[in-house]
Amino acid sequence: MRASPPLPPTDAPKPARRFTDLLRHGRYTFTERELMEHLRMTYRTIKQREADPSTLTIAELLRVANLLDEPVEDILAVVLSEVQAARLSEGEQTIQ
Repeated sequence: MRASPPLPPTDAPKPARRFTDLLRHGRYTFTERELMEHLRMTYRTIKQREADPSTLTIAELLRVANLLDEPVEDILAVVLSEVQAARLSEGEQTIQ
């Protein structure tokens, strides 16, 4: 009888959630058309916001929170975390 593989540590840090993950891999799944209709954005705008969430407006954040049925504070926390990480990474690249 073989021993089962070791379980991963439970205290391992989870990868940071990203804005695109909220839209694409959250509790709900939406087609592109559904996202466009509910968020009142074009396909191109959605792709731009996913690539650079720092460009999201307050109204857009509120619509995303409503669509995902999550508190706007949670959406904002994910966006802020992603933007701050991107800025830190840009700063590190500038220094090198």
